[in-house]
Amino acid sequence: MAELAHFQNFAKLKDTSIEFNDITVLAGKPGTGKSYVMKIMYAIDELLVKSEDKKIDEKIFYFHNLILSIFTKHEQISDVYNIKLNNLEIKYDYSTLAIDFNSSKPIKRVNTIFVETPLILEFKKFMNHEKGKTPYHIESLLNILDTDYSFIDKEQEEFIKSFRAKSQAIIGGDIESSGDSFVFNRKDDKNYDILNASSGIKSIGLLQYLVTNKALKKGSVLFWEEPEVHLHPEWQLRMVELFIELMNAGVKIVFSTHSPYMADYLNAISKKNNYRDRISFNVLDEKDGVVTNHILNDDNWNILQKELMDSFEDILWQYL
Repeated sequence: MAELAHFQNFAKLKDTSIEFNDITVLAGKPGTGKSYVMKIMYAIDELLVKSEDKKIDEKIFYFHNLILSIFTKHEQISDVYNIKLNNLEIKYDYSTLAIDFNSSKPIKRVNTIFVETPLILEFKKFMNHEKGKTPYHIESLLNILDTDYSFIDKEQEEFIKSFRAKSQAIIGGDIESSGDSFVFNRKDDKNYDILNASSGIKSIGLLQYLVTNKALKKGSVLFWEEPEVHLHPEWQLRMVELFIELMNAGVKIVFSTHSPYMADYLNAISKKNNYRDRISFNVLDEKDGVVTNHILNDDNWNILQKELMDSFEDILWQYL
C-alpha cells in the first residue's frame, strides 16, 4: 500500500510529498535530492528496526547518531526541517531533534540494506571495519557481507534457489565469499577474483549474494542508488526483473535512477501483469533552487522523459 512522506525544508525539498510503495522509484536530474531522500528514509527504517523496544529518548539519541554518521551533521540537510509519515513525524530545529510516533500504525521491518555502490564487493577487504570510522550505511552493509544468515523456512529456501537460477542466467555464475573477499564462480567452474569481474557482474552478483546469504528476505527493505550505473541497457532490464522477484517475495525496494530504460520497463511490465498499484514513480524537479516532486501516472508520464532525456536530445541536436 502506498504511503506518502511529506518533506518541509529538507535540503531543496521545501514543501512536497514523495510516494513510497512496494517498489519506489526516485528519478530526476543530479542534485535534486534523491540521495538525501533515500538516506533519510533508510535511517528512519533503521530506527524502526533497531530501536523498537527503546524508550523515546533512546530512540531520539539513536536517530541523532544515525544522522551524524550518514550525513556528518544535521546542518548538511537543513537547519530546520520536518518529515511526516503515517507512523511518525521527525522535527529538527537548530540542534533540537524530536520524534513523534503514532503507535496505532506500527511498521514491522526485518532489516534494511543500503547499496551506494556494488563495488563494495571489490573494496571490502581494503576497508576499515573499525566501528564509527565508516558511515553507518556502509558499515552496516560490510557487516551484512560478513554474515551468513540462517534459513527462515522452506519458502525462503525455494525462493533462494529460484532467484539464484535467474541471476545465474544473467551473469553466468555465482558470487561467493572467500574469507575476507569474494570470487566470481563461473558455470565452467573457473573462479575469478572479484577484482577481475566486470562492474556489471558485481552489480547483479551483489544482489544475488544478498539473497543467497539470506540477508534479503520477506520484511527487508533494500535501498539502491542508481543501479543502472554499471549495467548494459539489457542488464538494466534484467535488474528490474530481479527487483520484481524480490517484491513478490516480500522485500520492499527503493531505488534512484537516471535510466529511462529501467523506468519505462518497470512501468510497462507492472501494467501488463496488473501490479502497477504496487509501484510508485517519483520525479524530483528543481526550479530556482526548490525541488518539487511529481508522482507519476499515465497522464503525466511525459515528465519523466522530459527530465531524463531532454538534455541528451539538446546536446544531440547540436551535432545534427
